[in-house]
Amino acid sequence: MSPKNNYLVASALTPVEMPTDHQSELAFLGRSNAGKSSLINALTRTKMAHVSNNPGKTQRIHFYRMKNWYLVDLPGYGYAKVPKSVRDQFGQAVEGYLMSRQELIGGILIQDIRRDPQLEERTVLRWAYEKNLFIAVVGTKIDRLNKHEQKMRIEELQDAYKLDIYPISSRTGEGIDKLKDAIKGLGLTI
Repeated sequence: MSPKNNYLVASALTPVEMPTDHQSELAFLGRSNAGKSSLINALTRTKMAHVSNNPGKTQRIHFYRMKNWYLVDLPGYGYAKVPKSVRDQFGQAVEGYLMSRQELIGGILIQDIRRDPQLEERTVLRWAYEKNLFIAVVGTKIDRLNKHEQKMRIEELQDAYKLDIYPISSRTGEGIDKLKDAIKGLGLTI
């Protein structure tokens, strides 16, 4: 896909700031330091999501226009060097979005493959199941492990999530095509 087709349409905290053209939306969720922005850029072959060395820079819900859908970059949960009042504000915006957005067809849960699922990841899974939405779990930073460690972590995460894991390296591109295929399986062009 040409980068000219992928661009930021809205940066929102309230429903009135969100797109109103009723295109399908796929949310990208994860901890602040899971590699969400790097994954978005690797998937789209652009630099549309800002990558920072300081986790927690995404503090609004970003809607990126794709060909026939929106890639929705949600603020990361967990670590963020912002005041608690600001963290609470974007936390409430994300919760409201996930619970009420009609255009939302699913989520991509992004997790550093070296971490175990925590309460937040389990909450995301429960949300997807309760709303009967598509969910895919991506294990990022696979390139930081040797092959034996990769195999072990993939098996552990598949057991924990009871789902297949998409192991990915945004740096090398490993695993990106399989995730693209899953997204295309939803009828979305990427």
